[in-house]
Amino acid sequence: MLARNYRLSSQNDFNRVFKQGKRAFSGYFRVFYCPNNLNNSRLAVVVSNKVSKKATARNLLKRQVREILRKKIAKFRYNLDIIINILPTSPGLSYKKLEQELAELFKKTKIF
Repeated sequence: MLARNYRLSSQNDFNRVFKQGKRAFSGYFRVFYCPNNLNNSRLAVVVSNKVSKKATARNLLKRQVREILRKKIAKFRYNLDIIINILPTSPGLSYKKLEQELAELFKKTKIF
């Protein structure tokens, strides 16, 4: 689980990231990111009902992605607010494949 200071939770922060932030896409994820004026990055993981109708499947994906991010947050180059939107193509992926796809996407965006 991410510590509270690493979580993005305010609706105003979400709106700011969606409106002012940059976007990056892969086959499995959509990432929105925007610089912040804090001492650390903040993260949010969003999974819609389109991914799976079952809450347990959506929660599993969120837990897996949060764990990947918790391990990688020290490698981030900048202090950013990041929203990761999981796309409907990702439910069948293994943990390793999720980790690889996120790493490739973050390297592409130069987050780390």
